[in-house]
Amino acid sequence: MNVFVDYTPHSDHYYSLHMLFEKRLKMNLFRPIGPEWQTKGFRFTDPTDPARMEPKAELIEGVYHIPMKMEPDRGYYTQKAITFAKFLEMDFDFIVTIYAAHEEPAYNLTKTYKPNAVFVRQIGNIHELPLGFCKNILLVTCEPMPPDVNYIIYHPEHYEGYCYTPPTNHKTINSFVHDLPFYPYDLTEWNKCESALRDFTFKMHGHLGRDGEMPRILMPQALKDSAFVWHVRAHGGGGFVLRQALACGRPCIIKRKYFVAHNNPEKNLLEDSVNCVDLDLGVERAIQTLRTWSDPDRHIAVCQATAEKFKHDVNFDEEAQRIKEWISNLKR
Repeated sequence: MNVFVDYTPHSDHYYSLHMLFEKRLKMNLFRPIGPEWQTKGFRFTDPTDPARMEPKAELIEGVYHIPMKMEPDRGYYTQKAITFAKFLEMDFDFIVTIYAAHEEPAYNLTKTYKPNAVFVRQIGNIHELPLGFCKNILLVTCEPMPPDVNYIIYHPEHYEGYCYTPPTNHKTINSFVHDLPFYPYDLTEWNKCESALRDFTFKMHGHLGRDGEMPRILMPQALKDSAFVWHVRAHGGGGFVLRQALACGRPCIIKRKYFVAHNNPEKNLLEDSVNCVDLDLGVERAIQTLRTWSDPDRHIAVCQATAEKFKHDVNFDEEAQRIKEWISNLKR
């Protein structure tokens, strides 16, 4: 079976689609390349991340095979990209769009050129709803869907390099949240924690962060180098980084109210004093918990329990099987 996905510049996002459709469901995944796609209503630049590319892409029978990697020296896989002309030559079973702005163009593309394909939209952004063109939704949030929509909630699978390794330091708090300084109240709590925990190292990465953005290709190691991950994210709650941190066994510093406010399913993965510290329950309490957990033996035990809880809560094998069954009932 062939699957066409419109595009995503988010390397972890594309890899999750690669894992779902190619590795789990044994399908062939293709994405667009070339300027003609823009004449069909798809507004994008080539999504390939140069930092993740191997030196050479191959053109094989009209398909661009683009070697990629998820870490500097591992995590190799291949993206398959096609021009619009090649798209017309091929048969597709599924057309998948991941952006609200592309829902209507992707619907028209399916209806006009591939009427036998099933049209699917993945919704991963908070508070988004289908626009009425697509009735089959791969849903990454808990946003209530219209009654005529066939949807399934799931967790996008991340690169397998996000896995547990015992921590080697116990007093490093790293944030990878974008725009943290933009939220004064959250920044005030960051400053309180940093002032109180003077023997800890605090690093603020992400857009507007004082320590600069962390390249995604370095993120697996950056999370493992963290003792705790600050994930106080007012503009969404969860996301890839939270799940990746938990998979690596690194407890997170959060505010649960943000997960609840944004219908974020990661709220079900978090348990205060088990795999996270909830600032909503008090900053001083959080500071004391972090001090207690920074004891090396205690920290190793908490990290291991965090990783084990994530494995228990998120079973990618079972989710892929549910999606496989869901696909059999998709609406054309």
